[in-house]
Amino acid sequence: MDSLAGAHNFVIHDSQFIEQQGNGVPNGIDILREASNPDAAYDSSARDPPPKCFPGTRKQYVKDTVDWAVPAVGADDPLPLFWMKGPAGVGKSAVAQTCAEKLKDIGRLGAAFFFAVKTRDKAEQFFPTIIYQLSSQFSDYHDLVDHRIRHDRTILNKIMATQFRALLVEPLQELEMMGKGIRKRTTIFIDGLDECEDPDAHCSRQGHSVCWAFFTRPEPHIEGTFTTSDIAQITCTSLLPISHDADGDVELYLRGGFANVLRRRNISLKSQWPSDDDIRTLVRAAKGLFIYVATALRVVAQPGSLLEESLDAILATTPNLISEPTVHGSPPSPFAELDAFYMLIMQRISPKILPTVLLFLRILSLSSSGIHTIGRSVTFVSNILGLSELRFMAMCNQLSAVIHFQDQIGSPPTHTTDTSRPFQYANRGVVLELRRFIDRQLGGSVSFYHKSFHDFLIDSTRSGSFCIASLDMYDVFFMRYQESYCFQGSELILAPGIPDSASSLSYPDTNELINSIIKAQILVYAHAMIGTLPDLSGMDSRWVQQSQYGDFRKHLHIHATLCPPNGELFSLLVRGYRGMAKYISSIRLFQSRAPRSPLLEFGKAIKQLQQAGVMQAYDPDPVSSFARSFPPQSQDQLIFALYRMGHESKSIFWYWEFDSEHKIYREFRAIDLVEGGRVFREQQFDLWPLDEGNDDGRPRT
Repeated sequence: MDSLAGAHNFVIHDSQFIEQQGNGVPNGIDILREASNPDAAYDSSARDPPPKCFPGTRKQYVKDTVDWAVPAVGADDPLPLFWMKGPAGVGKSAVAQTCAEKLKDIGRLGAAFFFAVKTRDKAEQFFPTIIYQLSSQFSDYHDLVDHRIRHDRTILNKIMATQFRALLVEPLQELEMMGKGIRKRTTIFIDGLDECEDPDAHCSRQGHSVCWAFFTRPEPHIEGTFTTSDIAQITCTSLLPISHDADGDVELYLRGGFANVLRRRNISLKSQWPSDDDIRTLVRAAKGLFIYVATALRVVAQPGSLLEESLDAILATTPNLISEPTVHGSPPSPFAELDAFYMLIMQRISPKILPTVLLFLRILSLSSSGIHTIGRSVTFVSNILGLSELRFMAMCNQLSAVIHFQDQIGSPPTHTTDTSRPFQYANRGVVLELRRFIDRQLGGSVSFYHKSFHDFLIDSTRSGSFCIASLDMYDVFFMRYQESYCFQGSELILAPGIPDSASSLSYPDTNELINSIIKAQILVYAHAMIGTLPDLSGMDSRWVQQSQYGDFRKHLHIHATLCPPNGELFSLLVRGYRGMAKYISSIRLFQSRAPRSPLLEFGKAIKQLQQAGVMQAYDPDPVSSFARSFPPQSQDQLIFALYRMGHESKSIFWYWEFDSEHKIYREFRAIDLVEGGRVFREQQFDLWPLDEGNDDGRPRT
C-alpha cells in the first residue's frame, strides 16, 4: 500500500484493492496469449476469407451439427463428442466455419481452432489457444488460469495431457464446486486435426461442461482414436463423403460463383453464361468435391484471363474422365478429375520459369507438411529463390488458382536497438520478436489454398513430370548453406568481400538487423533441408564435395543466436520427431518421445552421409573423460551412437541415444566433445517433462 504512504484524514468505504503485476513481469494470461496461435481462430484475419458454405448448400449437415451443439429444450443431452469425417475437398472446413459462426451469433461458441496449411499450426499451440479463447469469455475461469500459470510458469512447456488437465479440466471442476461453472455444453470446434504436426495431439478427451466437435480426414491414426470403445460410445459421427448426392449443392455453388465473376468484371449479359450443359459437365466432374469447383472458379476469375477460353480449357479436361472405364477391374481414382485440372494449371506455366515454380512449390510443400516451420513469408521464400519482388509476384499470379497470397499485416516491431548492426549484436528478445514477424508476415505470406494440391504435387503417380520430389531441387539449399559467413576466431562474421547482409538478398533491403536475420534464417532452413535429402547419390558432385568440407559450426552458432536464450526450452522438429530443445552456449540439446526406434529412419540417411564423406562414426580415446561416462552405465535398453560431422576445425560432434524402455530419443550437437558430453549429462532429464505420472514430469527411473 505504498501509494497511500503519508496520507491522512480520509475514509474508504466498501472498496476492493487489486494487486497489479509490476516491473514489466507478464501475468499468466499474457504468457498464455504468447503461447497461443491467434491465426487459428475462426475469425482470424490470417484465414480471411475463410471457407464457408455457400448460402443454401450443406443445409442438413449444418443443421445436424448445430442441433448437436444446441439441443432442443427438453431433449436429452447429446453425446459430448462430435466427429465429422470426409476426404480432402468435400467441404468439411466450410461446414465447420459456418457452424462456428452460427454458434457465435447465439453465444454458444466456446473456442475454435482451425488447423490449416495457411497458418503454421503446431501441436504445442493447440491447448494454449483453446484455453486463451475460453478465458476471454469466462472471467472466473480467466482468474483461475492466470493464477495457475503465474504459480508455475513452466506449465506451457509440459506435455499436452498435463496442460489439458491442469488448465482445463481441473479449473472447470473447481468452478463447478464453487457454483461458478461455465455454461453447459460450451462447444469447442476443431477443424483439420489431420494437419497437426504431432499425432499425439489427436487424443483429446472431454472436459467438464465442454463438448468438442472435430472435422477431419479419415486418417488411420484418427480413425484409431475415434473407434476405440471408450471414445466411440461418447461420439456422434457424421460422414461427409465424395458423392453425387451433393450435386445439387455443387450446382448452386457453381452458379453463384460464376455470377460473382461476372459481377466483379462489371459484365452484364443478355444470354446465359455458362450454359446449362457446361454447368452439368462441371458438376458431374466434381463428383461432390467442392475443391474442384472452387479451383475452377479461381482459374476463370484470374486477372487478365479470357473467361470463355479459361472455361473451355477446364471443360476440355472433363469428357474423357467422366466416362473413363475402370482399369483392370479397379475403380478410377475419386481425384482423377481434380488431378487433370491441376495438370492443366501446371501445363499453362511457361517452360522458362517452370523450374523456379517447382522449387517454390517444393519449399512451400516442405513448410506446409510439417517437415519444417519456416518459410511462408514472401520475403523468406523469394530470397531462397533469389527472386525480386516483381518476379516473385508474377509467379504467384500464374498460380493464383492454387496459391493464396496475403498482403503484409502491420509493420515490423520497432525498438531502440541499433538496426545498423547484424543480429549477433542485438538483444535476444528483439531478435526473437523480429524473427516471428519475418517468418509470418514480412512482404506478405503465401500458402496453398488446399491440402489436395500439396498431395497432388508430392505423388509422382498423380503429377508426373510436375512432381516436386525431384532431387535436383535441393541444389539451391547447398548453395544457400555455403554462402557468405566465415569465422574470425570464435566469432561468426560476413565473409570477406561481402559489405553487408543486403548484398546477398534479392529483396527487400530494410536495415542490417532485419536483413541479417533473413540471411541467417535461410542458412538454418537450408541446413534443415539438406537433412531431409532422400538420396545423396543423385546430387551434383560439386555440392556433395562442398558439403564434405563445409563449416558445420555455422548452423550451431546461428541457430543458437536466433533461438530463445540459454537454457530456455523451445519446440523443434528433428528428423521427424517433434520435441523440445534448448541451447547451452552453442551446444544444442534435444529430447522427444519416440514411439519407434530411430534406427530404421536414421540408418539410410547416416549410411549415405558416411558414403559421401560428410560424416563418420567417431570412437574417442578410451581414456578420455567422455569415454568414461558415455554411454551411461545401464545399457540394456539403450541404443546410442557418436558421429563427427565435417572435417578438422570445421566439424561438430553429434551424439544420440534411444531409450527403448521409456521410448525417448535424446541427442546433443556440440563443437567441443567433452563440453558437450558434460552439458548433456547434467541437462538431459531437464529438457522436457515427458511422463505425466510423476509430479516433476520426469521419466520414471
